[in-house]
Amino acid sequence: MRFLKDLFRIRHAAPVARGPISDAQFRINVIENCQLWLSEREDILHKKLRADPPEHPGDLFYTLEKLSQYALELAMIDWREGKDPSPWLAEVRSAFATALAVRPDIMVGHRNPGHMALLSDLMEWDLPFETAPPGEEDLKYAMIWMDRWIIAGLSDPSCWPLKAEAPATKIQFINTCLDDYWALLTGQIDPEEGMRRCIRNYERRATHPTFKALRSIDAGGRYNALFIDLTLAAIMKKRGLVSGSVHDWRWG
Repeated sequence: MRFLKDLFRIRHAAPVARGPISDAQFRINVIENCQLWLSEREDILHKKLRADPPEHPGDLFYTLEKLSQYALELAMIDWREGKDPSPWLAEVRSAFATALAVRPDIMVGHRNPGHMALLSDLMEWDLPFETAPPGEEDLKYAMIWMDRWIIAGLSDPSCWPLKAEAPATKIQFINTCLDDYWALLTGQIDPEEGMRRCIRNYERRATHPTFKALRSIDAGGRYNALFIDLTLAAIMKKRGLVSGSVHDWRWG
């Protein structure tokens, strides 16, 4: 009987002890995963575009959004290291151009979270992103609230951002970031001081609890040392400013 119990008993493998990985290995893991996921999203996009009829524009937009995130993360890693990120960014532009040729309505009605629109502004792409200030529903998402105000301000600096209202302390930091971005964008602060504040805010993301639960592309935790501040880069390019930091756009 004991033999039978041993034979049919479910055996679980002993847990493997894993220590923290080094920064170098973390970087390698991020690059490998982004390359893999980017390739997968490119394949998915092509299949969706070949479908008859083509996929729903909402599904296509989501695929483009994820594809863009992975390409942008790879671009920002190169950017941070002083390498030209343009080849990765060109993949984003190509994907949108291909998809829009098949379904011109892909972005109609989408309230995107900001990175693609900021990238489009930085690169001076003529993509039909919405540039209106955020709506009431965006109040639930502090980062989206901030990003959309900046996107609107890049097109029309005369609009004035409203602060997100919520009891959570995490909103306070987002409002601080928005205030400093906006002051720099609209010339309400000395440029050197404004850039210094924005860079400091970016570096605080590495340990600030607000960014722990956000996407990797928002540069919380260990991602902070891999990426750059795309919002700050777009503002500085708009105003012709140079900070002398890793966040400057230096490729034409």
